[in-house]
Amino acid sequence: MSATTKVPVAVRALESFARRFGGRPAVLARAPGRVTLIGEHVDYSDGLVLPMSIDRDCVSAVRVSNDGRWRAWSDDLQSLAELPDPATASTAPRATGASAWSNLALGVLAGFAREGVRVPPLEMAFASDVPLGAGLSSSAALTVSLATAVAEALSAPLFGIPLARMCQEAESEFGGVPCGMLDPLASALGRADHAMLIDCRSLDVRFVPFPPAARVALLVFDSGVHRSLSDGRYAERRHEVEDAARAAGVGMLRDLDETKLRTLKLPALFERRARHVVREIQRVQLAANALRRDDMELFGLFMAQSHQSLRDDFAVSTPELDALVDEARALGTAGGVYGARLTGAGFGGSVIVLADAARTGIGERIAAGFERRFKRPASWQRVSSAPGAAVIPAARWPAA
Repeated sequence: MSATTKVPVAVRALESFARRFGGRPAVLARAPGRVTLIGEHVDYSDGLVLPMSIDRDCVSAVRVSNDGRWRAWSDDLQSLAELPDPATASTAPRATGASAWSNLALGVLAGFAREGVRVPPLEMAFASDVPLGAGLSSSAALTVSLATAVAEALSAPLFGIPLARMCQEAESEFGGVPCGMLDPLASALGRADHAMLIDCRSLDVRFVPFPPAARVALLVFDSGVHRSLSDGRYAERRHEVEDAARAAGVGMLRDLDETKLRTLKLPALFERRARHVVREIQRVQLAANALRRDDMELFGLFMAQSHQSLRDDFAVSTPELDALVDEARALGTAGGVYGARLTGAGFGGSVIVLADAARTGIGERIAAGFERRFKRPASWQRVSSAPGAAVIPAARWPAA
């Protein structure tokens, strides 16, 4: 853990705003990252997903500017970007290189403009302790925290599902990632001590109690292989899923059941992609039921099946992710591990491990096994469930 992450993220946001723009912001808002407990690469097939918002936040500090400029500062990237007028954003060139992150901020502001909200020049500063590129939805945390702050600053009645949809559109149109609704919904609507069973077709959200942290530990292991979802591989998987649906004669793979899939003679690639989606949607429902019954061993079995499918049928795992899962599974329930799987879109990122909180040394043993294989350490942290996005009242702002 670096020295900067030891400073509370809200303090960093306030301090970086003061250094860059002077004074204090008008609004401070936070939004969490998330882990996907199960349900990967099915949100854009109208499937079921089971994420949980976690106690790692992006904090946005926002104030109307007096100089007629839209400017955004990332404390984590030490990068300042000047944005075009959001009302003209659809035709403005996208930022590249070190400032590419600011396209997400521009996408959010453009979303307000499309909703008919006049977006005046703004000064924005961001700080986050959601690791970048680790599969914990750092981009959704940024867009949702900014949207929450801007809605408050401009008295715009935008919240909940409409706000999440606007953030999804910002990442798809401006960030170059054709993502679904999983990440922004989890960040916007999360509830402490609960997972979220989301129907990505109806956007119905049901909260499923998650065991208390004193009993079940959620460990996140960073594989050290970081990726950008805008590099094309995520979009490639999405295109393959869409092509598989067309080949199967359905609008979305959610409308395909396994019995029908077996009768089809799909090309091998499409069959594998479709098989993952169809079975993963089934696993989410079964896993949610196991969670409701507090059966963590059964839940862990569905996690193992999910990881195997992501590795074999969807081809988004990596040797590092597989090694972390293997080390966790080698401990098994006898060693205090209920289950493990990659979380997020894959191609790198993180593995989550559900473990008996009363057992000690689990994280260290998994990390040691990884280091034996790859001759480098695997960083890990324990996270907990957390509430979704919210404005931080000024009375609760930390001293910066």
